[in-house]
Amino acid sequence: MNRLFDPAYWGRALTQPVVLLGLAIDLLPVYGVIAWGWNAVPLVLLYWMENIVAGAATLPRIIVSGASYGALGLLAGLGLSVFFVFHYGLFCMVHGTFLMGFAAFASGPQAMAAIPLMDLQGMFTFSLNSGLHVDWILYTIVGFQALLFVWEFLIKGEWKNSNPMAEMFAPYGRIIVLHFGLFLGAGALFVLGQPMIGVLALIVFRAIWGVITNAGRAGVPLPFEGSWNQAVKQMSNRESFEKAMRGEKLDGPSEP
Repeated sequence: MNRLFDPAYWGRALTQPVVLLGLAIDLLPVYGVIAWGWNAVPLVLLYWMENIVAGAATLPRIIVSGASYGALGLLAGLGLSVFFVFHYGLFCMVHGTFLMGFAAFASGPQAMAAIPLMDLQGMFTFSLNSGLHVDWILYTIVGFQALLFVWEFLIKGEWKNSNPMAEMFAPYGRIIVLHFGLFLGAGALFVLGQPMIGVLALIVFRAIWGVITNAGRAGVPLPFEGSWNQAVKQMSNRESFEKAMRGEKLDGPSEP
């Protein structure tokens, strides 16, 4: 049953401390827009940097969850970490270059010469300086990611119900959501002719997604069902990963 519009789901989700803290951090950019004069450029670049932070936070998750399966699992986790660094890093670099083009378009053609392209470190540095106090908001995001790793993943034992493959794929959903948010914000900007509405729409969209993902970490089921949700559950299952390490089929034991 689809619970996305069920008030009971949101009521349960918003009783979780980690959800409330995450929501507060997700809404901080509103202050940036109002008090510091942010436009869409520092906002989307902040979200891009958040993807980089989430990717960095994913590496210890992959390794720790792999180590919980023993030596073979640790080896698999290390191998997946190397693959993740190259694949996710390239993904973020291309995505960042796309956003740099957006920044140049919003700032005028003359800005293109000053914007780094296909340079992850250069784009990160540029993003940090794209608006007043962008770094302050980024530090809160880093702190929240660290809290999630220590409290939810290590202390509360999230690693017991995960595996390195599931952890490796987890950050990609964030990038997909950012793309949808960009389309939503751009639609509000071009259709309504109000840049501020587009910026705020992107913040609200990102905040809603943050509630859903953080509620999932806190044990509140996702508000939607479907084949993708079932596939994610199967991927996160420890038994499935153990079968994969033994070379067995995920839907049952291997045939003799």
